[in-house]
Amino acid sequence: MKKHIWIAMTLFFILSLTACGSNKKISLPEPDKITEIEVLKNNSESSAKVIEQAEISKMIEDINKNTKDTGKESINDQPVNIEDYIVIKFYHKNAEDSPSIAYLYKNKATSYLEQPYSGIWEITEEIYETINSKLTE
Repeated sequence: MKKHIWIAMTLFFILSLTACGSNKKISLPEPDKITEIEVLKNNSESSAKVIEQAEISKMIEDINKNTKDTGKESINDQPVNIEDYIVIKFYHKNAEDSPSIAYLYKNKATSYLEQPYSGIWEITEEIYETINSKLTE
């Protein structure tokens, strides 16, 4: 009987450890290592470039501060089952790393930022609209 209780307690402990959320932080490049950010609409010819260092820094800082881990994995090169999304390309000073890409989209009234093979984060509506508005400036 004691053996069964010990096994049950061990299984409970292991399950409780694995059930905890990861709360993984988004990994964006350092602003001083970026030469420009290009924002593109996937289904149109609309695009915009951010080249001023202050604006690049603000955009990266806003994304970092306003994302929340969903715990979902990104296992594709681009979002799946999402027809309309925004592509964000970060061009690095070190050309070997250029560009790193993130995707911004809405699904069921929630805004997301996805980094291929890294993760999916929920992003605030305000930041989504700020980045989306770059396409209409």
